[in-house]
Amino acid sequence: MSTLAQAQAQAAPDPQPSGTVTTAAAPAGQADDASAPVDIVVTGLRGSLASAQAIKQNSEQIIDSITAQDIGKFPDSNVAEALQRIPGIQIQRNLGEGSAVAIRGLSEVRTELNGHDIFSANGGVGLSFEDVGPDLLSRLDVYKNPSAEMIEGSLGGTIDLRTRMPFDASGQIVSATGSATRYDLAKKNGYGFSALYSNRWHTGIGEIGFLLNGSFQTTSFRQDLDQVEPYIYHGPNPSPDSSPQQSSAVPGYLNQDIQVQQGGGFNVAQGDRRRISGSAVLQWRPASNLDIYAQVLTSDYRFRDTGVSYFATDQGAAPTGTYTVVNGVATSGSLANPGGSSVTYGSTRKTRTTDYSTGAKWAITRRLHLGVDYQHIDAKVDQDSLNLTINPYTSTNGVAGVFNATYNYTFDNRGAFPTQLATDPATGKASTFFADPANYGFTAVQPDRTRNTATGDSVRADLTWDFDDGGFLHSLTAGARYSGKTAINRDTNINNWQTIGGTCANWSSAANCHPVSAHPEFVENNPGQATLFRGAGTSSVFGPILQWNLYDAQHPESAFAHIKQISGQTIGFGSLDDPTQSTTSTVKEDDYAAYFRAAFGTTLAGVDFDGNAGLRYVRTSESGQGFQVLSYRTAGGATPTSTSIVAPYSGGREYAFWLPSLNVRFHVAPKLQARLAFSKNIFRPTFNQLNPSFTLSQTYNASDATPLTVNSNQPYNATTNPYQGTGSVSGNPNLKPEQVTSFDASLEWYFQKDGYISLTGFKKNLRNVIANTNYLQTQTIPSVGAVQFNVSSVANIATGYVQGFEIAGQKFFDFLPGALSGFGVSANYTLADSATSAELLGKSIPLINLSRNSYNLIALYDKYGINARVAYNWRDKFLDSISENGAANIPIYFKSYGSLDASISYDFSKRISLTLDGQNLTDTVNYSYQGQPQYLRNYQINDRRVSVRLRVGL
Repeated sequence: MSTLAQAQAQAAPDPQPSGTVTTAAAPAGQADDASAPVDIVVTGLRGSLASAQAIKQNSEQIIDSITAQDIGKFPDSNVAEALQRIPGIQIQRNLGEGSAVAIRGLSEVRTELNGHDIFSANGGVGLSFEDVGPDLLSRLDVYKNPSAEMIEGSLGGTIDLRTRMPFDASGQIVSATGSATRYDLAKKNGYGFSALYSNRWHTGIGEIGFLLNGSFQTTSFRQDLDQVEPYIYHGPNPSPDSSPQQSSAVPGYLNQDIQVQQGGGFNVAQGDRRRISGSAVLQWRPASNLDIYAQVLTSDYRFRDTGVSYFATDQGAAPTGTYTVVNGVATSGSLANPGGSSVTYGSTRKTRTTDYSTGAKWAITRRLHLGVDYQHIDAKVDQDSLNLTINPYTSTNGVAGVFNATYNYTFDNRGAFPTQLATDPATGKASTFFADPANYGFTAVQPDRTRNTATGDSVRADLTWDFDDGGFLHSLTAGARYSGKTAINRDTNINNWQTIGGTCANWSSAANCHPVSAHPEFVENNPGQATLFRGAGTSSVFGPILQWNLYDAQHPESAFAHIKQISGQTIGFGSLDDPTQSTTSTVKEDDYAAYFRAAFGTTLAGVDFDGNAGLRYVRTSESGQGFQVLSYRTAGGATPTSTSIVAPYSGGREYAFWLPSLNVRFHVAPKLQARLAFSKNIFRPTFNQLNPSFTLSQTYNASDATPLTVNSNQPYNATTNPYQGTGSVSGNPNLKPEQVTSFDASLEWYFQKDGYISLTGFKKNLRNVIANTNYLQTQTIPSVGAVQFNVSSVANIATGYVQGFEIAGQKFFDFLPGALSGFGVSANYTLADSATSAELLGKSIPLINLSRNSYNLIALYDKYGINARVAYNWRDKFLDSISENGAANIPIYFKSYGSLDASISYDFSKRISLTLDGQNLTDTVNYSYQGQPQYLRNYQINDRRVSVRLRVGL
């Protein structure tokens, strides 16, 4: 039977074979959250929801849970997509699949595995939900306000991934699940298989339990993207906002300033994911008052992404042809001979994380309890990527005598999606310019290899004293914890972008240019063009367009051999052991914590109340050793040469905090209760944010060896008009942790055993928010001169807040006759408002990835062995980025959208069930825009997925 449990609740217990659910013992160091055991007979989806509701009603803290009490029947095929059903949670998708989670608008979320640390070597904080197969999990717990025994490190909340344990069941369990999924845009199939064996035995040395659980899953994806480049003013008048402007006027609007897109492009990304997860657990109960466990969990994830893209973009391209304009913004028109790039890319990333943990719980006396835990984590990430670029050239921007054609880039944004074509300047009709090898030159290759490792060790001990019933104090708990982490990142990122020969630009010569027409066998028409936007964009989004062969991007050695034939160059991945080709950086973190927690309860003025209060002390030492890379040209001309100088860049910080917490529950009436909660917490910078990385490069005009000056109309002066350049600090070892002070208040009405309504208000005040900022740095470079770099840096610059409320409820329609009484509904709505002191273009910006309004509406059915769910998730517009590639310093917003998922299962018996799932059934289109809705950015579609799952148990 389907047993989705989704409700605000404490960590829900694992199922008992008898069909009775009881509150499970808390993990070491985490106090039991319910005031009394709860016994509920589970009879499917409805019973599961009733169980979650009862746990919610009896918990001390505000917690949301999703459970999969029947093995192999987790409610969604992706962990993040399951979490989006919870009030206050919004997710980000990566190539169609849920990958990241924000709680109440804050993406700084702590991820745990069975109450322990868990992280990968790709950032150091948390584990990507893409890495974890859901079949390994028994439930997800979302803590929105902590108590003192919980590990610090979250602004939005803590998500605990709970796996199964052998003592969760009374005897042997054998189960297997197989699945197949169809991805309609990729036109491929994915498969999955999971199996579990669990048993427990009474022996001469006590009771022993063993569990082995494994999961294998393959998925596919495709994402089609149609993109509009940033807008620029064209016309005779100064731009109203002092932004860059071109004097070339728009035809028909010669006396007006008109905003025209600088071009546009498309991207077709396709690939696959493979997940292999496993868990082995041994539990031993040598005496009734002592439990010992040991667990190994491993996650092996492979992600392959290949694709093709083309972008025609040129700030200086002149408007031509016929234009339509709405409120000063061009909605259709043409640009003459803009430059462009055709890129074929491939990437393979392999991520492995292995967690070893062991611990014990000992009831020393009836009142005194001791819990100890030790954990070790090994993680690594290996990634190889390759970009292959060919560029189109015309008679105006290509080598004279080699390229003779011209074209107009013609756009029209008035339809369902932006259309973008090459047209003939003479006739205005569609042109085959982009399909002709004679119009392209081989341009560049960029191989990159990354090898990251991370390790972590932690140990904790917790001591609890229980008091007799009837007193104000229920228990006192004290504990301490140490955690040490190290991450090493190695990357062949020095001089890994290499031109193929010289260049085919108009300042070069035929001798330095390698036209594609000389080797047409190495290119092909875009392999995704015929099915672009399911056929709707075949001839209206650039049409046939040449790309480097996709096979070469997937097989780098083939690409390197072909480049050898083209230009005679020997190309390959750089050496990770050669400091002239690669960088190595190390980040270390040591955390110390101690806490005290009191659980209490009594009656005041006729109202019963209970809860917990505590104080946690944390001290952290962080350090990072990395690199600074300075790149500049040593010569110009037809084949400019460059050099890079690598120097050490390091730093670190120590800090300490006192973190109080309070959770109180008031029993206002038999079916009505209220809660108040308060806490302080921190979120340490991720290892990516701490990883010392500082790059500086100068700005040049075309092939010049001398950089541009800050004021390009005036001569160089070291003091008043130095050369100009750009810089980026992507990792800053001196960052402070972000801080949050949280307030929650809720009112909950339980009108029947599986029906309730809850209303929760929340406020979070933020300090030391990490964001990007810009500053000027002047540096003197030998043989060049003084250079003023405009540096973009990650730094603690902002304060802010997020506030709002959540309303949730569920009900089954018992009053209906017969089969109709199996229908029910679950729904929630969240309003979240935010602001930060960070500014962009003089305006305050909200929190990234936060929708002000979002809701879930879920229709349920549970009757006669049929369990069904139809879930619609909707979210309002949200800020996606302020630093998107090609649109730096422009806020990119996604428009509101909704998605529909559904599942239906039938239980042939207690041991066999069949489930049919569908995701993205409405074929949701994701639209984004640049600052204001009239400035288009992206039109994007992903796969619809339909899967079938068969579960067999013994």
